[in-house]
Amino acid sequence: MKNVGIIGGGCYGTALAQCFSKVVKKVCVVESNSEIVNSVNNDRVNNLSLPGIHLNDNIFYTQDESDLRNSDVVFIVVPANFVRSACDQVRDFSGPIVLCSKGFDLKNRRLLSDLVAEQLSNDLFFLSGPSFAAEIARNLPAKVNLAGEDFEQCSGIARELCSDNFKIEPIPDMIGLQVAAALKNVLAIGCGVLHGKNLGQSTVAQFMVKGIQEMKQIAEFLGGHAETFDKVGALGDIILTCTSLQSRNMTFGKFLAEGGSLVTWDKALAEGIYSSKFIADLKYSGKVLYRIYQVIHGQISVKSFLNAVFE
Repeated sequence: MKNVGIIGGGCYGTALAQCFSKVVKKVCVVESNSEIVNSVNNDRVNNLSLPGIHLNDNIFYTQDESDLRNSDVVFIVVPANFVRSACDQVRDFSGPIVLCSKGFDLKNRRLLSDLVAEQLSNDLFFLSGPSFAAEIARNLPAKVNLAGEDFEQCSGIARELCSDNFKIEPIPDMIGLQVAAALKNVLAIGCGVLHGKNLGQSTVAQFMVKGIQEMKQIAEFLGGHAETFDKVGALGDIILTCTSLQSRNMTFGKFLAEGGSLVTWDKALAEGIYSSKFIADLKYSGKVLYRIYQVIHGQISVKSFLNAVFE
């Protein structure tokens, strides 16, 4: 593999570009923000999204999606609500697409992979795992999963993009990995509430177990497999996001516990805020994730949330 394309030059897109630049000839990143494009191409640093990381010389940022045409694979690394527009940027690309966006197609109440499959005929894969952008960009060790139905091709992509400190393990269950990736952000908000109320790590641990059990139910309902939650890309990512205040989702939950609300939150919205809306449309027996949805959107108080999930 010689060339990798990435749509989305934010924090995680930049980090992946740095990882892949170690094993391919060129990484082309399509980014709409001209300030980021100029910062990377001129100064070798993304001052807006990932400051302090010197980027390798074979990383090229552009606002022109036609520059992706020579890529061997293209990664979509944009927020969930921009995935549809990202599809428009690869209409002329026939190679494999790797989706990295975590969330749901809320308008149509489905997985993001379903939306991409409707828009594009390319072979589709999904990448996820415990990998904070600031850490992997600094070449700290990490391992993630790449999931796809074409397991032979999935294994080939994973093998060619692995480096010494960024390992990629192929798995077949794209549905289960997506569910874990999206709903771990919701669970992290709930864990942030518990953290903000100083209820202790023991309480957080039992809460996480309940939440993971519900995620497995939802994954199976959607056609995925519960055993996927034993993989590093699922379980590892859940643990990372639900135990670290580097996570915006945890930070937002802590903010709610301290008397804040969605209306008064003045920072970038955490992904779990959006993903929680998917829970409201599902019919399943769990209550942890649904109660998190309710407390996020002000339908119940933090006190009522705590009473409900630990009754």
